[in-house]
Amino acid sequence: LAYASGTTSAHAGSIQARVLRAQPILESMGNAATMRNSNSSRFGKYNRIFFDEAGALVDAGITTYLLESSRVVVHSERERTYHCFYEMLRGLTDETLEKWGLERDKRYRLLTSSSGEAMVSGFESRDAANFARMCDALKGIGMDSEEVDNMFSILAGLIHLGDVEKGATTPDVSPQGSGEEDDGDAPVELSEEVLERAAMLLGMEASELGSRLTKKKVAVRGRKSFHEVARSTTNFRHALQSF
Repeated sequence: LAYASGTTSAHAGSIQARVLRAQPILESMGNAATMRNSNSSRFGKYNRIFFDEAGALVDAGITTYLLESSRVVVHSERERTYHCFYEMLRGLTDETLEKWGLERDKRYRLLTSSSGEAMVSGFESRDAANFARMCDALKGIGMDSEEVDNMFSILAGLIHLGDVEKGATTPDVSPQGSGEEDDGDAPVELSEEVLERAAMLLGMEASELGSRLTKKKVAVRGRKSFHEVARSTTNFRHALQSF
């Protein structure tokens, strides 16, 4: 980029380096293993490069769009959700994993396929190496250690949140409004330990998070007021996946 713009200034070189360092971050956060491609991009990307009147490189930006957000909660057999979750489990230190209540080889619901298949094997060493590359790239674009830890803390919270429903083993893939029979007023039982852990990592109050997931507000006809009713199991799962 600096060469094409006809300048080799330190500023142009810095911009070029940051653009290049963004690639590992975008891959970890937006790429996933599918049946046809082990590093399939699940989003769109638009690169913009800015030059001044003299033709020198002065700025650059990357806009992402159309991220396949449904893959976070549902993916098919022999596929994975986004790389960042697996890379984090392989690359974090034992101390950090213990602090966040994670285990490297535990079967987490968020990382389990819709058919109940465990995590796809064969990526372990690659995930560990890519985690180190992603961390280096995050710091290279200007994030400090605290910001990086906070970001991974949120990802860890999402992993725990996937296991918050007691007794659930595989992701519910029935679409909302599919016409499938609902489960009436069957109450949803949450794991308090998992809820507390997820809320702590996400920076939320456990009571508020649990209430948002298990209850919904219904408008009272003719009044400017609402009352709370318990969500059915199906509605709870839709709320959880939307979150």
